[in-house]
Amino acid sequence: MVCYKCGEAAVGVCKFCGRGVCMEHHTTTLPTMLCMYLGSHETPKAVVVSDVLWCGDCRPQPEPIEMPEFY
Repeated sequence: MVCYKCGEAAVGVCKFCGRGVCMEHHTTTLPTMLCMYLGSHETPKAVVVSDVLWCGDCRPQPEPIEMPEFY
């Protein structure tokens, strides 16, 4: 796999869009949520991973998007 920005060998993949990124272009990171569940007292909790690779060009949405067509 090669970096989508420069064509060099990729060292990782953007967690959000799947683009390959090289050593020079992998420095940008974002947190991502792996899952949510109900904790004690019915309080929603999330398992979050910080510093996942992000290509810097795709735009992960900050809020959930309704998708009724999957219902």
